[in-house]
Amino acid sequence: MTAQGSDRLEMRIRELEQELEDLRINCKKQIEKSLSRYKRVIDSTSEGYLELDRYSKVTSCNETLLKLLGKDRQEVINKPIESLYAQDSVFVHFANRHHLNFEAEFFKEGGGTIPLLCKRSMIRDQDDDPIGHFVFLTDLTEIKSTLDDLQQAQSRYRTMYRNAVQGMYQCTLDGRLLRANPAFAKFFGFDSTSELLSHPGGLQGFYKNVAERQLLIEALKKQYVVRNFEVEMVRPDGRTVWALINARLAEGTDGQTFIEGIIIDNTEKREAEEKLHKSRERFRYLANHDSLTDLFNTRYLYKALDILIAQSRRSGKPFSLVFLDMDNFKQIVDTHGHLNGSQALREVARTFRENLTDPAFGVAYGGDEFVLVLPDTGKEEALEQARRIRARMKETTYLTGKGLEVHMSASFGIATYPDDAEDRESLLALADEAMFRIKSRGKDAVGITPDGNFATDDSA
Repeated sequence: MTAQGSDRLEMRIRELEQELEDLRINCKKQIEKSLSRYKRVIDSTSEGYLELDRYSKVTSCNETLLKLLGKDRQEVINKPIESLYAQDSVFVHFANRHHLNFEAEFFKEGGGTIPLLCKRSMIRDQDDDPIGHFVFLTDLTEIKSTLDDLQQAQSRYRTMYRNAVQGMYQCTLDGRLLRANPAFAKFFGFDSTSELLSHPGGLQGFYKNVAERQLLIEALKKQYVVRNFEVEMVRPDGRTVWALINARLAEGTDGQTFIEGIIIDNTEKREAEEKLHKSRERFRYLANHDSLTDLFNTRYLYKALDILIAQSRRSGKPFSLVFLDMDNFKQIVDTHGHLNGSQALREVARTFRENLTDPAFGVAYGGDEFVLVLPDTGKEEALEQARRIRARMKETTYLTGKGLEVHMSASFGIATYPDDAEDRESLLALADEAMFRIKSRGKDAVGITPDGNFATDDSA
């Protein structure tokens, strides 16, 4: 290498060294700036702050903590955190491998103590290995000044747990019960919690469908909390009960995950809802049906006729109405009484249902009058259907369940859309008029209305 080349190489090395030094200085400034900002944040917080190494010795603290304890920094730094508080004053609120919440009486300079709530969390390095902890400390002086009230509240809580209406419990993920209050035991029909806890099979044994418990477990694993999970359960005595479960996943001091929750007896509410649902279904049913015969009522008839007329106009297909009135029905009532008369109408309605094929349907028009609606049916086919129903009525013996033998007949009138009329009122009127003509000519026959004129067909 020439002298000139050697000089250039040395110059380049010096340039690189200067660049590295500039980078080092710049990084140091950035780190100092970040640390300064971090320190300002920590010092300005209203909570005390500690950093611990992996051996729980204090490596850093903020001004707030020093003010709370009335100590200088050198009295805290490099001291084990356990030396800062009375060991017998510790009360753990929550603990797992990553977090610890506890309260303790910390020693103040000059004597005395101050109650602090410590919230400790683990610090990990870039390789996710634990290297220490940071701790936030909250002054509990005001809370501790009402310690008597707190103790009373705790006592009330224990009383509430024992006397609560809701069942409270803890169990493992596989269903083994760990704890339960009396209400929980009572919900499943046990006289005591000890009897419940010794019952074989665990909590999953009470599920009517074990798959539903698996759904609960999956939801808890995914969401950690499940609210208002309704499930059907079976007590050892065979009684079915409905439970409303509110539960969450928790972790014990041993690191084991378990479920804790509240179970509410939802049986009465569920049964009431089912009754209400049935009542609403019945109400909707009765809105369109006659309560005596279970046939459709006139409200449904008028709506159905409007729909049929619109459909027939589009399709060009006819439909027919059969208007019928029971013959000499008053005589049946006078002879056998009103209750038997009502039963006779029910049985006649059953004759209609048994001899009508969907989409045809029967309507209780009023008293002992009925209307049979025959979609996609012309006059000749309607006449055949009316004859068949008339014949079936005449061959049927009614009120046999009442120990009677009653035979009944009816007078029928037929009108067809659009041959006889093009609106529902006229159609009903013509069918009614055809039926009335049969009544006036001796009853027990089928009347038709060809070309608007009335004729009588007496064949059965």
